[in-house]
Amino acid sequence: MKISNFNTTTACNVPRKLSLRDPFTNDLLVDDEGNTLDFYVYGAHSDVSRNARRDSERRTKSGKLSDEESAKIGAEYLAKVTQGWSANIEDDDGPIEFNQKNAMKVYLSEDWIAGQVLNFSQGLGNYDPKLYEKSGSGSENAPGSIASRKAQKQVDIEL
Repeated sequence: MKISNFNTTTACNVPRKLSLRDPFTNDLLVDDEGNTLDFYVYGAHSDVSRNARRDSERRTKSGKLSDEESAKIGAEYLAKVTQGWSANIEDDDGPIEFNQKNAMKVYLSEDWIAGQVLNFSQGLGNYDPKLYEKSGSGSENAPGSIASRKAQKQVDIEL
């Protein structure tokens, strides 16, 4: 058996779809048209995540951080491992365009989203390529992903 079939970095380099859940009931969140609210997230074993962790570690070695500084570093890490989100992610002013600055704002203001993204990213089972082979999913492209540039495919999963 080829152990390369179990390469966690390769698997985690493909951002997977996390569909947000209600933080109180754990029900899947859907908009008025019945579409899920989705975040596309790299796994904790991905190259993106490893680089983001190194950046965070360099910043934290400078000494004791305030709670605000720690929260900002955490939000920056999550923003870096987020490849994008669905167009139906909104605030009181309407749709929120995905970019690193907006991602940080969302993660700092909505800790329940930050928690779901972090837990999803750390769950290696969310990136198991065997799940996607069996399900037949994987027809969407994930622009900007490391793996999509190589394999040109995006695989979806719900938490």
